[in-house]
Amino acid sequence: KEAKKYIEDNYGKEYVRPIHLSKKDSNKIQEAKIQDAHEAIRPTSVFNHPESIKEFLDNDQYKLYNLIWQRFMASRMKAAYLEKINVEIESGKYIFKSSGVEVLFKGFMIVYNRNNSDLNKLPPLKEGEKLKLLDLKADQCFTKPPPRYTEASLVKKLEKEGIGRPSTYVPIIDTILRRLYVEKIDKKFKPTELGIIVNSFLTKYFSDIINITFTSRMEKQLDEIESNGKDWKDVLVKFYNTFLKDLEKASTAVKYKVATIYSEEICEKCGRKMLIKNGKYGKFLACSGFPDCKNTKPFLEKIGVPCPQLGCTGEIIKRRTKKGRIFYGCSNYPDCSFMTWNEPTNKRCPHCSYILTKNIKKDGVYYKCSNPKCSYQEIIKK
Repeated sequence: KEAKKYIEDNYGKEYVRPIHLSKKDSNKIQEAKIQDAHEAIRPTSVFNHPESIKEFLDNDQYKLYNLIWQRFMASRMKAAYLEKINVEIESGKYIFKSSGVEVLFKGFMIVYNRNNSDLNKLPPLKEGEKLKLLDLKADQCFTKPPPRYTEASLVKKLEKEGIGRPSTYVPIIDTILRRLYVEKIDKKFKPTELGIIVNSFLTKYFSDIINITFTSRMEKQLDEIESNGKDWKDVLVKFYNTFLKDLEKASTAVKYKVATIYSEEICEKCGRKMLIKNGKYGKFLACSGFPDCKNTKPFLEKIGVPCPQLGCTGEIIKRRTKKGRIFYGCSNYPDCSFMTWNEPTNKRCPHCSYILTKNIKKDGVYYKCSNPKCSYQEIIKK
């Protein structure tokens, strides 16, 4: 009721989304069998507008509350209506195509205060109208591979394929990062050598189970068990019979051999070169003389940047949190506590002499000053 009143008072009655679903929409939800999820986070009162309480919040708190408030309000508003216009322009034997988008009704978009400058708008055109050529540019384009998954796009894919449910999306992502099947680079997942090997093995010997169809079907069967539509014993027996056959087949498989990677480190115990190995908690160094020599030590992934802390002789190394997120710290930790989420560089800020870090955003790559009190940044590429 609060949301409805706020929307009516501030945007108009035409922006309020009906609470009751139409019969058509209701049937769609029943057919899709929408899965249970955790309760949403909502503002305690929509009249606590983010701007009205901004002075009581720090910057991060304000951004988070603003996100929650806007998203909740948007969920109570009607959809936006956009009109896509496709234009074909004939010039001799050539045809040039263009498309534009016109906002017919802002709907929920109005709550985000967007100016829609990112939408490609076309000027008013009439069929048969003669146009004047102002400029002509020739660009060569190449087919690009599909982009790597981000957390958001991976969750979207899981939803589309009917895999998991909202409460399991985070554990799924946490598991593939923690087990080092993927690593997160520039907010995108990149498969590791271990991940590629595990995937190859499982898809080869457990193809009946490791596929989207099986996972989606199993989700539906679990829902049917929950609603007493299926007997759980029958489901388990069918699964186990298939799994047992795959397990027997996999037991005869040839072991995958991971490529040997030598490091520049020399074992201080026997003088042999150290190998870079993958373990439960990430990469580590192990003596190539194993089993005669069982010496191991941490693997420090140096990036060639000295620690910027005054008086510190350490080097910046690339580290990972338990959840797989990359950060950068000093090799002299815990004596030196330098840490940053962004990749440090050897460049210095022209304003305050702090080191510049590499930041990747949607609109390009930037060098940004690591000093929180300095706002200097320079663009590298778009």
